Amino acid sequence: MSRPTPAQILLAAGVPFSSFTHAPIRTYEDIERELKLPAERLLKTLAFRTEDRFILVSMPMLTPAGYGKIAKAAGVSRAKLRRAGEDDLAELGMAPGGISPLTELAGRTVVFHTTVPDMGTVYCGSGRDDETIEVAAASLVELVRPVLHDVAG
Repeated sequence: MSRPTPAQILLAAGVPFSSFTHAPIRTYEDIERELKLPAERLLKTLAFRTEDRFILVSMPMLTPAGYGKIAKAAGVSRAKLRRAGEDDLAELGMAPGGISPLTELAGRTVVFHTTVPDMGTVYCGSGRDDETIEVAAASLVELVRPVLHDVAG
């Protein structure tokens, strides 16, 4: 059974968005070269795994991640938090370079940095490394209902 894509989740919820395809991206250098979008509008999503769940963390692209703060926001010890590998991402139905905060996977926690709700229009992962979603940050927050926490390193 395949999971709904982030775009399908937005469509089903009636959230206005657009998306566009591009060459595959994996690094910030790829993003700069391929997308040519303002850095202050880019939302990165990091995926982590604990023994029993996924933790997805969305934050401004250029903000460094604080793993201790991420663990605290998700209610787990730092020692139990590990970056999700490609097999984990496949379980989420996502590719490296395309991680999205939008998933219907049960047993997951989604955390947004406290600045995300006020970012205006943002660009985030679509689940694929060759497609990006443009959506209002406030709409994304309303749909996802994440934990809001300062997760900057």
